[in-house]
Amino acid sequence: MTIQERIMNVLDRENAEMVPLGAYSFLLPRGREERWFRNRGCGLFHFEKAYTTYLEGIKVCTWEVKEAGGVSLIRRYITPVGELSEVIRSDPGYHSQWIREHLIKEAKDYEVARFLVEHTYYEPNYGVFQEIRDNLGEDGVLIANMDRTPFQKVLIELAGPERLCLDLVDHPGVVEDLLEALAIKQDEMHRISIGSPAVIIHTWDNVTEEITSPRLFERYCLPQYQRLSTLIHQQKKLFMVHLDGKLAHLERLIDQSGIDIIESLSLPDVGGNISPDQLCDIWPDKAIMANVPAFLCFQSPAFIDRYIRELVSMIPRQRFMFCISEDLPPAFWRKAISAIMKSLKQQG
Repeated sequence: MTIQERIMNVLDRENAEMVPLGAYSFLLPRGREERWFRNRGCGLFHFEKAYTTYLEGIKVCTWEVKEAGGVSLIRRYITPVGELSEVIRSDPGYHSQWIREHLIKEAKDYEVARFLVEHTYYEPNYGVFQEIRDNLGEDGVLIANMDRTPFQKVLIELAGPERLCLDLVDHPGVVEDLLEALAIKQDEMHRISIGSPAVIIHTWDNVTEEITSPRLFERYCLPQYQRLSTLIHQQKKLFMVHLDGKLAHLERLIDQSGIDIIESLSLPDVGGNISPDQLCDIWPDKAIMANVPAFLCFQSPAFIDRYIRELVSMIPRQRFMFCISEDLPPAFWRKAISAIMKSLKQQG
């Protein structure tokens, strides 16, 4: 059985010969170590957009500012109805990007953000898929990546949690106008992504109940997931969502969502609040990709083996796998991943 077949068996909720391990392709540094892990069964998840994006009637200015410990990117959007700017900081290790200053800073900015959304356009870019799929071969899975769904996009990228929560109380009209505009415009993106050669359609929603409460999830997120899952399933494809926070109080709603694959699930050791033994009973129609806990990088091989053995004894093996989906400590991850792979293989 190839690496790809083993992973797809789990994602299709069929029994695999062992609990697979995968990794975001951009989190394994290219070279000898990456090749060693792939040769021993670690699969790659390659996320690629099936579309190109362009803006119409908007001027974009970007520049970099060197600061202590790194470089910040400042991006300004100039539109006929006003200007918005954001500040983004890059992590020096894995180059992850963190928003230090959001585009929306006050209520009047929602109108400008809506203009940005309504004047964003998407075009298919399917040619790149075939090339990447040919290069990837059986070493992993190619996934069509989409934007965050509207509420999570405003929460994480455009306004930030504090601004959004205040505006939902004080200015709900302008917030919901932007959410509606996002939903309408993203439909172009969704249809392109679903029509791509990829068999898995993905969104990085980063949901946690501590911010997206059950009430907010039911009102703003659940309808989007249900609509998207219907479109995706009509094309016989799988819907994968990055849900890496606390989810226990969202369990019932997630069950109704139509999501096929819960990606980057956080186990209790890394801040999640659903225990491994619960996974056999909840979401019986969903595959689960658990994030490899970073703390294992600082443990002995014997500890890692015990941890993996105990975990595998509790989880639903036919629909569970591990994935390196977060930054791991650069100096320690090789030893830990080697131990995890050894333990998983022994229990195959």
